[in-house]
Amino acid sequence: MKIALIDSHQIFTEALKVNLLKSLPGLETINIYSSIEAFLGGQSKDPADLVITELIFNSRFDKGVDSIFSAEPKAEVIILSSMTDEWRIRNYMNFGAKAFLSKTCPFQELLDAIAQVKKGNLFLSQDIQDMLWAELSAGGPSLDNLSSIERGILDGLSRDEPFKTIARNLNISMIELKYYRRMLMERFSLKHFSDLIEIAKKKVSPGAGTSQGQQMREKERKAPGADLRRRKLAMSAV
Repeated sequence: MKIALIDSHQIFTEALKVNLLKSLPGLETINIYSSIEAFLGGQSKDPADLVITELIFNSRFDKGVDSIFSAEPKAEVIILSSMTDEWRIRNYMNFGAKAFLSKTCPFQELLDAIAQVKKGNLFLSQDIQDMLWAELSAGGPSLDNLSSIERGILDGLSRDEPFKTIARNLNISMIELKYYRRMLMERFSLKHFSDLIEIAKKKVSPGAGTSQGQQMREKERKAPGADLRRRKLAMSAV
């Protein structure tokens, strides 16, 4: 098996490469790429069977990750990211990712994910499962787990700032701003931009509704078979 690691943090990828080579004896090679563009160029020359990729490059979300799923030759994709909002998890699993893990998960979970993906199964790290379960328990999307850019956009909208001002304050382009705005509307299932402004002006505090979800989760965990049910629910939510 050949693995491609895509991440702009060289220290992280070098350390991960060493640990994977020690833990996976049958591994042929691991190629490291600092950008999506570099990977796409390398995939045609030295194709990987499995891709492990971040979503954020140089402190920004890179929509170019989407192109991995149409790159030839095809490879299985594991998302290992510091960006873990529930909409993006669902979005990339629907795109065709076989696993989604946060960078705070134990290394063993990455090994488990690789093993499950090789068998043709899907995999979510435990903290991702818990987050999705809390989302289900709370009754749907909330303002929890938004990225800093998404929160910045909502903050700007709540103050009726012009788009150019919001983009300048967040150091993003107008194209990026429009993309994030569309993602926010899809995340909250909104049809009209005025509805997004209304949500922004409500200024729901981070973690609103979480305490109730945590209580339900703790109660569920104490019941027989709770872990198995939690895993099934989390996976069915993708």
